[in-house]
Amino acid sequence: MHSYLSDLLDESQLEALRGVERATRDRRAQLLAQRRQTARALHGGQELALLEETREIREDTTWQVDPPPADLTYRLVELATPATPEASKAALASGTDVWVADLEDMLVPTPGRLLAAHRVISDVAATRTGDPAPGVPTLMVRPRGLHLDEAHLLVDGQRISAPVADAVTFIARCGAVLVANGTGPYLYLPKVETWQEALWWEDLITRTEEAFDLPAGCTRVSVLVETVHAAYQLEEILHALRHRVTGLTAGRWDYVFSYLRTYGERQDHNLPDREAFTMNTRFLRTYTDVILGTCHRRGVQALGGPVALAPSGPFDESVAMTHARVHRDKAREAKQGFDGAWALHPALVPICRAPFEGRDELLGMGAEQRRQRREGEVPEVHIDPDALRDVSSLPGSATLTGMRTALRSALTYLTGWLTGEGTVTIAGVVEDFGTVELARMQLWQWMIHEQRFAEGPTMSPRLFERVLEDEIALLRRHGAREDLLQHAVTLLRDSVLVEDPPAFLSIRAYDVLLDLRHPRANGAA
Repeated sequence: MHSYLSDLLDESQLEALRGVERATRDRRAQLLAQRRQTARALHGGQELALLEETREIREDTTWQVDPPPADLTYRLVELATPATPEASKAALASGTDVWVADLEDMLVPTPGRLLAAHRVISDVAATRTGDPAPGVPTLMVRPRGLHLDEAHLLVDGQRISAPVADAVTFIARCGAVLVANGTGPYLYLPKVETWQEALWWEDLITRTEEAFDLPAGCTRVSVLVETVHAAYQLEEILHALRHRVTGLTAGRWDYVFSYLRTYGERQDHNLPDREAFTMNTRFLRTYTDVILGTCHRRGVQALGGPVALAPSGPFDESVAMTHARVHRDKAREAKQGFDGAWALHPALVPICRAPFEGRDELLGMGAEQRRQRREGEVPEVHIDPDALRDVSSLPGSATLTGMRTALRSALTYLTGWLTGEGTVTIAGVVEDFGTVELARMQLWQWMIHEQRFAEGPTMSPRLFERVLEDEIALLRRHGAREDLLQHAVTLLRDSVLVEDPPAFLSIRAYDVLLDLRHPRANGAA
């Protein structure tokens, strides 16, 4: 079967990709096995903690990450959208400082969409320079995570890893022109759990630079802090990437999803409705304080997480309320010490920017950290495991309304995802695969703990099926394709009505996607 990668890379580039895959494959398999082993230990009652074997790295106050390049020093707003032609046009016209072209949670990984995404990224890369200019965003690319495969190219009879496919293709196509224009290929690393995984990314990138004769270290990265495991290893992760890393970003919804994957089976870790997860709560404030403290200690830029709200329609009271909520959230992050933040909708770029502009100490991203270092200040990073695990103070409760909202979001999104829609706005909220992973894990947790909702009913398979039938009927009335709807229903049932839910529903959904297009789609290498 023809691979879309053959349309993007010539034979020598494909051979380089195969080489990177072979060189990184065994270590990736070991890391994924380590994830499973850690998950079993945590389910058995073990707790996450600081690592004794890396104490020297944490206690050494002398090391810092390398300074950021010129076009990554001013990042008040980073707009993340799927890497589609339509989204890129809106992003480039939005006034954002950075456009994060997403190949992971926001893009459905069909061959056609991945082909179009890389062509869009190449077009944008050809126009970027290393001289920051107002209104001209710097390009960053978020590849797929360590856990995902790319089925449309086989190497030695095995699927290649999706991060290798995405990162190598981007660097092969865009690296040389970006470097020639005074900038470089910049990546956003998702779903990192450990410092060993950070080293795997470092090795992948180094091998790719060598394969294409690019200057060593020209590929710079930022890391999304999206897992509870990473919160205990941030200094080690930065140390592993210290010659490349430019920022740490709070990935709020993926972090809560990771929390549920880690502690969801524990009765005392039951979570309320998603709307309760405000950044003012001790649970998430502690997480962001750890990110900030680590960034300030090691000279790294700190980026706040996205708000999943989206304005819709003409400016009216509801849009004004959305703007106000986003402004409050970003004002809190600016006051807390973040240097900038993510946005998920082009219309929210100026709203997100305003709280970060005009601060006296803001001379560019990371300026405050560098000032502290010049003046001999080495801030401590205090990690309180109890506070990182404390969900007891989360406001609100689990409600039947919240349960229906989670089910509706998951089912609607999965049905749309199978048609090729990577982001969907539902009730004014931008949903991507990350928010849907959280929704289905909440449904699962309420199910296994037989959660009693505030309105009175108790979560059960019978209640789940009754609400599910309501939502199926609603989607049918809205014209959903019956075959895709049934696939979405099966995916949702198989991740909620089970004792042991899948770690990532996206893996199962990808296999369904492959079967819909070409039964057991594979591409020969």
